[in-house]
Amino acid sequence: MDTRRTVTVDLPEALLLALGAAARAAGCSPSDYLRAVLRGALDRTPARLRPEAEVILHAVNLSADWVELQRRLRAAGFVLRRAPEGGLAVHSWPVERAILPLRALGLGEADLTLRYGAGFPADIPHPTAVSAIPRPAGTIPRRRRNVRVA
Repeated sequence: MDTRRTVTVDLPEALLLALGAAARAAGCSPSDYLRAVLRGALDRTPARLRPEAEVILHAVNLSADWVELQRRLRAAGFVLRRAPEGGLAVHSWPVERAILPLRALGLGEADLTLRYGAGFPADIPHPTAVSAIPRPAGTIPRRRRNVRVA
């Protein structure tokens, strides 16, 4: 599980202003941007994942919610979908083909649910369209007459 701690970092004003500008350009908060930059700089193990994993992790780290994550992933040619076995999987976009399970990137669905404060949107029941009120058996619908308004 991803636990967070608040830390204090002493930055020169010019660097702080540059951080704010870069975060605005990326469409996220300075904290989210700094986390993404640090994670990318520090996660350089020899067994590094494929280049698409870098893009996916970057999108996850910069996104504030599921909608933003899907938008960022689609812009990079990916999308998250529910896998048949129940977890989340990264698919190609717009031609959807499974690429890898999200857990292969070291991300759990529970971590993202906590981070974004909501479950995966595809799992949330959406309200259905209002259906017509059923008529009692044996009744015939009334026809409307054309009425002219002068």
